[in-house]
Amino acid sequence: MAKVYDFFKLNKGAVLTEGDHREFDAEIEKLYREFSDTCESFKDILSKKYSKIYAVGIGDSLYSAGSVEMKSWQYMSNRIQVVESHEFNYYHLDYMPENSLVIICSGGGQAARTVESCCLAKKRGATVIALTLVPESRLASQADRVLVFKPTRKAYVDGACNYIALANMMNVLTIKLALWAGDIDEAKEKELVDEALLYSSRGFKGAMGDNEVKIKEAMMKAKDEGQRKFYFLGAGPNYIITELGCAKFMEQSAADGIHQQLEEYGHEQYWVHNRNGHNDFIFLICPDGKCTSRCVENLREMRYLDLTTIVLTTKATGEMKELASYVLETEDIDEYCFWMAAGNILTRCANFYTNYIGFTDGQFAKEEQKAEHYRTIQFSRFCDEVKEFDIEIPSAETLAENGPQGLNFLKKN
Repeated sequence: MAKVYDFFKLNKGAVLTEGDHREFDAEIEKLYREFSDTCESFKDILSKKYSKIYAVGIGDSLYSAGSVEMKSWQYMSNRIQVVESHEFNYYHLDYMPENSLVIICSGGGQAARTVESCCLAKKRGATVIALTLVPESRLASQADRVLVFKPTRKAYVDGACNYIALANMMNVLTIKLALWAGDIDEAKEKELVDEALLYSSRGFKGAMGDNEVKIKEAMMKAKDEGQRKFYFLGAGPNYIITELGCAKFMEQSAADGIHQQLEEYGHEQYWVHNRNGHNDFIFLICPDGKCTSRCVENLREMRYLDLTTIVLTTKATGEMKELASYVLETEDIDEYCFWMAAGNILTRCANFYTNYIGFTDGQFAKEEQKAEHYRTIQFSRFCDEVKEFDIEIPSAETLAENGPQGLNFLKKN
């Protein structure tokens, strides 16, 4: 490898070890144990019957909620609707029924638009709960009820903590909601938790060993070919993972990430690749399940066009192995829980590629861009309906110093 990672301050070395695996397993077990108790402390609120339940967020926080959404449909009668913050605030909110529960998902709890979601939902009479990793955040200061878990960040694949921790918290919460709604019994609750712990462990292992060797080889090939564009394809419960893949590559390596639904690719994106002559890299997120056959059909065409394809799956067929450039195969994980593997693998891919191209030592092209960027994310203005909850924009010096951590907020009494 090249130089030591600087910007992302990576804790993991060039090779994930069994010690890393054990540390991760212990962290996730702790999360399920402690966060389950945290949810229990809000049982009086969470056990009520609601007309509708929303989960609202942006970025990794949105992807976390979206990753759990379709799995929760299997055991929840009141299905959660996952909505991006701006979409919720300016479009969905007007149609929110009375007696709604709004779960505000935000790892850092500082993004202005998500805090605005909290204020708007409260003002419209919804029951609002914040799901966050930072109890001192702006979101926590505005929410009446805060569900928090403070992760041990070094236990996670670098860059995956917010996503993996929040998704598991959301998983715990949906299981509890189903239990208290009478949709499942305690035996089923235990079964779902045990399943999550098993898949989570297998998911981390999916970024280790032979797969890690293939990840390095593929990302070095991308670097050697000057690749600056990566495509991510998925369907059903794994479509949201395509957005996560884009985010990891864009925020770390400044490469273009393009996500596409598995079927839509064959209809639309083909017209790009059959004529541009670029050996573009395409990730196909296809665990064994309902999208496997379509994945193979797309692979056949991609092989014909001489594209570089990286398949993430749980059971590689003979055709997959023959057609794909790289196959990253994990132990058995239900396709509705495959985010537990894909999140680690895609983030690890971005880690290595970013390091290989030498982009780990700076987030901004110019230092003065930092303040402007975080002003746009964390201190954009609230709409008139809740502008009384807005705060003064800090100075450029403060923004440059604090960066993504923003300011610290004390919980209101």
